[in-house]
Amino acid sequence: MAGEPSTYLQHLPEIFRADRSDGAPAFLGDFLKIFEALLTGRADAPGIPGIETTLLRFPDYLDPLLAPIDNPAASSTEPLRSEFLSYLASWAAATLDQNWDLEKKREWVRRIVPLFKRRGTRDGLQEFLRTFVGNQVRIDEPDGGMTLGVDNTTLAVDTFLSDAPAYFFRVRISYGFPPDPFDFAVWNNLLQGTRTIVDLEKPAHTYYQLDARSPGIIVAARSTVAVDTLIWENSTP
Repeated sequence: MAGEPSTYLQHLPEIFRADRSDGAPAFLGDFLKIFEALLTGRADAPGIPGIETTLLRFPDYLDPLLAPIDNPAASSTEPLRSEFLSYLASWAAATLDQNWDLEKKREWVRRIVPLFKRRGTRDGLQEFLRTFVGNQVRIDEPDGGMTLGVDNTTLAVDTFLSDAPAYFFRVRISYGFPPDPFDFAVWNNLLQGTRTIVDLEKPAHTYYQLDARSPGIIVAARSTVAVDTLIWENSTP
């Protein structure tokens, strides 16, 4: 093998470091280069990262924003993947949605532990929804009593003649109102994601109503009633 002998020779007795009697380099000088390249790295083996170097960088990997990417050379149409990020998520018993892009996965893992500290609270649930669904979702706890809003008022929905029901809250979703565009696939994902997170994170003794509102009539290139065209303002209980 060409190049300088392994620096590991300096740790061996002189008899193992000496050249052979015929003047040829010592065998161990080449043989130990294999282990040196694997353990500490060598300049003549740049494609082999040393294990010590990897271990020194391990604390950086614990930061979700720095977790290594498995396919950094992926094309623009191929999503980036990070198995180590999934491994970090498992520490907090969190599951990463494979439909999320890498940046959203990183954000989930980065914020999951602080959010766990607020589980079971209104603010905690609101933060879960804001982070992983969007700002279109809002938690509302009715105060009870006679309340009249500026919009249409519905008894037992946004108006109560006495105190509001115990352990009840409302999840309001508003999406697609002008000037924001409306996409039916995004709307369905918004509904499903909201239900999934609320069912998972709400206290077991509470119950809720999902109040999902979208614009009136939406006509696409090809329109199907209740699929991609809504004839009235949709409110999903």
